[in-house]
Amino acid sequence: MTQLRLILRNIAGSAFRSGAIFLCAALVAGLALSATLVVRGAEERLQHSLERMGADIVVIPWGTMRTEDMQGARLLGLATKQWMPRAYMDRVAAIKGVAEVSPQLYITTLHDTPYCSQPEVYLIAFDPATDFAIKPWLEGREINMPRGTAIGGTCLRSPNAEGRIDVLGYELQLVDNLAPVGGDLDQALLVSFETANEIISATERQKGNALYLAPNSVSAVLVRVDLGADPHEVAVRILEQVSSVLPIESTNLFQTERAQMAGLLRTALFVLGVIWVLSVVFVGLIFSMAVNERRREIGVLRALGSPQTQIFATLFAESAILALGGGTLGAALTIALVSGTGDAGFAAAGLPHISQWGLPLSVPPLAQLLGLAIAGLLASLISIVLAALVPALRISRQEVALVMRE
Repeated sequence: MTQLRLILRNIAGSAFRSGAIFLCAALVAGLALSATLVVRGAEERLQHSLERMGADIVVIPWGTMRTEDMQGARLLGLATKQWMPRAYMDRVAAIKGVAEVSPQLYITTLHDTPYCSQPEVYLIAFDPATDFAIKPWLEGREINMPRGTAIGGTCLRSPNAEGRIDVLGYELQLVDNLAPVGGDLDQALLVSFETANEIISATERQKGNALYLAPNSVSAVLVRVDLGADPHEVAVRILEQVSSVLPIESTNLFQTERAQMAGLLRTALFVLGVIWVLSVVFVGLIFSMAVNERRREIGVLRALGSPQTQIFATLFAESAILALGGGTLGAALTIALVSGTGDAGFAAAGLPHISQWGLPLSVPPLAQLLGLAIAGLLASLISIVLAALVPALRISRQEVALVMRE
């Protein structure tokens, strides 16, 4: 009898034992894949919410703060005629705890324009390359802003099909609109710094409408701190290390919500790790009981001349075959559930489809889903092999006489 036939006979000879290990492997693979999809979905939702909270700190020139400007999420700087050198942005970026910085420049307020239902429109320059506060409100669309183009808040509309709007005698093309925010950003007309310079140059040729802005200046620097940093401590460092500026922190509500979201994500990852460890322990207990049932059989094989390595390899191969089979089944069932092909089965059982359970699933494209399934299969294989390693080593090393007397 070949070793492969012996392995298959041992698997078939104990349906309960093999079925239990097979089921555990399927559960580990399915759990690993489904938990990964849930964690990915939760992470995407949390990240989406974190991004929409705007800046943790807004750095403005000294003397421009008003109490009413400290409310809500910080997506825009203040409407102020005071500026500071753009070089200050590099100083702020060097502060310990600062993760990202992005400049903004308030240019002017447009009154009673035909392009917005609100009486005021704020003309603001920002840097698309470094921006992190405005981009999330484009809902996944990329920022593409060549010279002469603008992005508008939700109230901005062009009266013509080409998207052309006139701003202080300069023709802009409105290329996109932001999602509704419920604040000043809804009334903002956003341009790049290059376009802002062209608008300012155009007003200089007009009588009575000339705008003046100091070259290489900004009116605000938006700051996002590191995830583990305290925004208040970072604001104090900015105040101490950068002269003539005032850091305004976002409200405690937004800081607390950000910390809670980050904590939920860490908790989800921790729970996933705990479940995997418990699964390995559970499989190990099942395999230990299975090995103990076969002590006399293993003793006979040793008495017939089978070496320790062959006994170990046989037990190890059994666990690997069961792990691969069960893991493949678990991964396949999970893919069927999350990809929608399991609708008929759920309907037949009178159950809602998994997408209706309210879980924050993130189903990637098929190629990535198959890659995650292979990762789940490897997790199942590693779990079963690790669980079987200690019992297999122990029983393969025992003395033949001791096993036969039992």
